[in-house]
Amino acid sequence: MLVLGLGRHGGGTGLVQFLAKRGAEVSISDPASRETLGRSLDMVQPWVKGPTHIGEPHHPDHLDRCDWVVVNPAIPPGTPILEQIASRDILPVTELGLALCWLPTRQLALVTGTHGKSTTCQLASQMLKESGLTAVAGGNLGGSLLSHLDDEDLEQLRLVVEVSSFQAQRLALRQDTAAVVMITNLTEDHLDWHGSRQAYHEAKLRLLDCTSGPDSLTILPDHGPFQQVTSNQARMVIRCCADGTEQHSRSVGDQLEIRTRDEKTLTIPYRPTAALEGPTGLANALQSATLAAALGATEDGIATAIRQYGGLPHRYQQVGEYQQVQFIDDSKATTPEAVASALGRSPSPVHWLCGGKPKSDPIDASALQSPLQQRQCHVYCFGAHASLWQDALSSLVTTPIEGHAKLEDAVSSAVSRAHPGETVLLSPGGTSFDHFDSAEDRGMHFQELIRQYFNTAAS
Repeated sequence: MLVLGLGRHGGGTGLVQFLAKRGAEVSISDPASRETLGRSLDMVQPWVKGPTHIGEPHHPDHLDRCDWVVVNPAIPPGTPILEQIASRDILPVTELGLALCWLPTRQLALVTGTHGKSTTCQLASQMLKESGLTAVAGGNLGGSLLSHLDDEDLEQLRLVVEVSSFQAQRLALRQDTAAVVMITNLTEDHLDWHGSRQAYHEAKLRLLDCTSGPDSLTILPDHGPFQQVTSNQARMVIRCCADGTEQHSRSVGDQLEIRTRDEKTLTIPYRPTAALEGPTGLANALQSATLAAALGATEDGIATAIRQYGGLPHRYQQVGEYQQVQFIDDSKATTPEAVASALGRSPSPVHWLCGGKPKSDPIDASALQSPLQQRQCHVYCFGAHASLWQDALSSLVTTPIEGHAKLEDAVSSAVSRAHPGETVLLSPGGTSFDHFDSAEDRGMHFQELIRQYFNTAAS
């Protein structure tokens, strides 16, 4: 069996171990260098008995003697090696696809969308745990779900699975794949991979076809392309909204009214942490609570998780405060729509750090016009594409905009200008690949720069 794309952050290590323990002779093909894959290679070394092809392009010869190929979801359609696999008597599969074939479906939820799906999965999982239930969040969020197939309490385990558009496009889905499917929202992303907005949306919407039966549930927002989506077969559709206009799950004042699969209503006091502040935080909490309730979470469990939720790394993460200036790491925001959500989190003046490789050419920054006009903001564009961001933003707003070659320079300028009561926000809008290996790498570098500032200022 060939693992096509091990991944640089340890993503494929659980897969390799699972396959090897079940008697497969595993080989690996990944064009990244040994230095880049060092940690992952060290972890799988005891389990790989077949050849390893590291630091070289995928080649048809790597398929020799293979019965199955596990394809990394990040490998784009049209890659020549995928055409070679299709021309041979070889079964292409994905890690998530394997897990969904064998995991029980009665307590399984699939979550996709453009924004908010990771937060929704983690928060819903925490709500279930606070309700005294055994729960796991996984899939695109990280960690191999295959490792749970040997759990003694597998039939009672609640599984909240994040599904990316890459993964969704390659999944072989049955109607009974999951008990619950949620789509958080749909905007525009990964067009370089999917080829068009329509293809991207179709990949996400495929998940709507994998629930069936009287106890299954589909959870959708009350906007976007979902207005005309109705129940099919015996499936119930619940729409989540934050303005109280829907008679489904909704927010009303400082409470959440959550509909369950048996059409009961739970009333949850809403006392959010900073990680759930603003309209985006409310939407995430509302969707998470609806999902968790569908899997058996209690009112107390949901409320406790909301009061305690600390957020995910690099997703509007509170880095710290110094002299009443807040520092926020939102490095995972790689689209203008994600940045717009971050800018709307609080009304305080913001020093916004933006940059990275844009996902569209030219940059469509129209989603940023309203949030930038509604608050006092100073913009610091950084990186190889700083001038592109400056041009795109200057055509929309009169906000002060600076350009800097490096993130370090932008941080230094922002720190020097920030006053008490203001916020320094890293929310780039583009991918990290101009100067960093990943969004996580970019976020950690930002946090280290802020720690250095704290230490220097305190000395």
